[in-house]
Amino acid sequence: MKHSMMLPIVALSLFSILIANNAKADNQAFKQVCSECHTGGFKGWVSGAPDVQDKNEWKKFIQRDSLESMKKIVINGTVEHKKKGGCKQCTDRDIANTIDYMMKLVKQPL
Repeated sequence: MKHSMMLPIVALSLFSILIANNAKADNQAFKQVCSECHTGGFKGWVSGAPDVQDKNEWKKFIQRDSLESMKKIVINGTVEHKKKGGCKQCTDRDIANTIDYMMKLVKQPL
């Protein structure tokens, strides 16, 4: 195979690996940090955090806040939400990607 034909194949393969790794990282951050409050349970009940499994619960947040606004709220923190969900080692990008992951869960059809 010619080198000129291999470059697009290699680039596509690397891109696929990066996407897969990013999805795993988002899922991992969600499992380690966000799931404590956003999958029901006691902490979710006490905090009033919407459960990612309850799409109706998320409607008011999605209508009220844009995706970028949600990211700013979680990254910077508010009275209602700990800064970065309390994750001191998470980067802003980790949090933004995890919110994207959560929105995918919330917006999946029933």
